[in-house]
Amino acid sequence: MKLLITTTALSLLLGTSAFAMQSQDDKDKDKPKPAPKEEPRKEEPRKEEPRKQDQPDRERDRSQQDRDRQDRDRAQQQDRDRQNQDRNRAQQDRDRTQQQDRTRDQDRNQPQRDDRNRVQSQERGQRSGGQSAGHGRRIPDDRFRSSFGREHSFHVQLGGGGGGGDQRFQYGGYWFEYTDAWPGDWGYDDDFYIDYIDDDYYLYNRRHPGMRILVIVVE
Repeated sequence: MKLLITTTALSLLLGTSAFAMQSQDDKDKDKPKPAPKEEPRKEEPRKEEPRKQDQPDRERDRSQQDRDRQDRDRAQQQDRDRQNQDRNRAQQDRDRTQQQDRTRDQDRNQPQRDDRNRVQSQERGQRSGGQSAGHGRRIPDDRFRSSFGREHSFHVQLGGGGGGGDQRFQYGGYWFEYTDAWPGDWGYDDDFYIDYIDDDYYLYNRRHPGMRILVIVVE
């Protein structure tokens, strides 16, 4: 009898312990599990932004470079301008010197031509008899002003005029004869005019100012 009671008591005790352990397991299951710890994220290294004080420095550098380039371009242009001016001045000096040489040659030869022309004109005047002082005929002043002088140009057409050959030409109702050699750079289609200077008539070419040849009025 005691053994039965003891066995029953032991069974109850074991059942109670098992129930208690199961209840404790159920409680443990119902407890919320702690969240896993998050590992701290590794932060990427931040790119350093350009410091504000560096930006004005770079802008100043660019501005200085632009100014330097402009100064170089300006200096090169000034050098080219000076070289062009020097070349132009040198060419002008050469042209001026050549013109002065030609003018001196013309001035030096002009008295000789005038003397030769005057002598030839006097000889022709003496042979013609009706021409006064070796200057040929005289054109009346009113006729001269109306048809001759710098204001009246014409082209020379040689030939005819009483046997004078190709040294005679007609203009303004008169025949003229030139006594000097015809200049090689004169063209008969150039613009000419006749002027009266120091009791002589001279033929001028507008394309070659400063040159003239003596002419006489023959008819």
